[in-house]
Amino acid sequence: MGVLGLRTMPKVDLHRHLEGAVRLRTLLDLYREAGDPLPETTPEELAPRAQVLEPMDGLETVLAFFGIAQHVFRDIAAVERIAFEAVEDLAADQVRLAELRFSPDFLCSPHGLDWDGAMEAIVRGVERAAREHDVAVGLIAIFSRTYGMGSLRRTVDFALRWRERLVGFDLADEERRFPPSMYVEALAPIAEAGIPLTAHYGESGGPQLPREAIEALGARRLGHGVSVAHDPEVTALARERGVTLEMCPTSNHRTRAVASLAEHPARRLLDEGVRVTINTDDPALFGIDLTHELEVCRRDLGFTEADLRRVTANAIDASFLDDATKADVRRRHFAWLEDRGSDPGGRMGRPTCPDGR
Repeated sequence: MGVLGLRTMPKVDLHRHLEGAVRLRTLLDLYREAGDPLPETTPEELAPRAQVLEPMDGLETVLAFFGIAQHVFRDIAAVERIAFEAVEDLAADQVRLAELRFSPDFLCSPHGLDWDGAMEAIVRGVERAAREHDVAVGLIAIFSRTYGMGSLRRTVDFALRWRERLVGFDLADEERRFPPSMYVEALAPIAEAGIPLTAHYGESGGPQLPREAIEALGARRLGHGVSVAHDPEVTALARERGVTLEMCPTSNHRTRAVASLAEHPARRLLDEGVRVTINTDDPALFGIDLTHELEVCRRDLGFTEADLRRVTANAIDASFLDDATKADVRRRHFAWLEDRGSDPGGRMGRPTCPDGR
């Protein structure tokens, strides 16, 4: 399957941050409209300051690149535009089922936005674009660990208020100083409300952290989960518990979770029976889309067409969207998962991509 086939293939992206999906052109537009124009005037000029296109010194170095994008969320109109465009970009890449996640504290704090007002804007933007472009989208609220326990309590309360609009809850940000055991009590209301939990662990930390996230927090999915591969016992635990890994090869390489793309463990874990999915993480930050990630898997990780089918089916099954929505999307867009003789991209024309830069 060539890149064209991958481009037109219906896809699923479970791990995509709204704050990492802001087009460079939109950054320029919104800073200018706010009366605070950036010194750069074109996406190409802005890219060196706003994108991570090579491996960096670690996760913390990569997170520092979010500053420009974080400060673009200046008003409710900006939030709605960014949410709309994020779904528009999903559709341009033939992503038909997706989950967008965001940290209300990270997004709202710089300019004092009301969390509920921002959520209303995100819902409006996402729902409008989802209707126009035929993408099923779920929303996940993130607690950013470096913001402290007060932020966690507030984010939990936010998630409970918005339970009918959210499909899940996530813990993200730097992980090594913040083991899962810190959050067992504070996250109890999330579990009691039946809100599914995913958690960023195993990205920069060792395998004991994903183990603890599974055993102590009951995480159904792990964001990245690279270090699950570093300990056979943790690999077995993830397989036996049916935990899904939201793996993001380019992100994992550029944060140095893996030394090279060829060393990424996604294929090995998949072969060992772990539920692996492939995702973008922060497509605008890394200058990628899901087609790019699947091509990386094919070219650098040795994925076969059967592997691509398997990770796509895993993603549909693991999505926190409701079963009726998933069944409808699968029926209308993913019949190729069952038809082994079909070309998943052959029936569809090449989409027109918006200016993601």
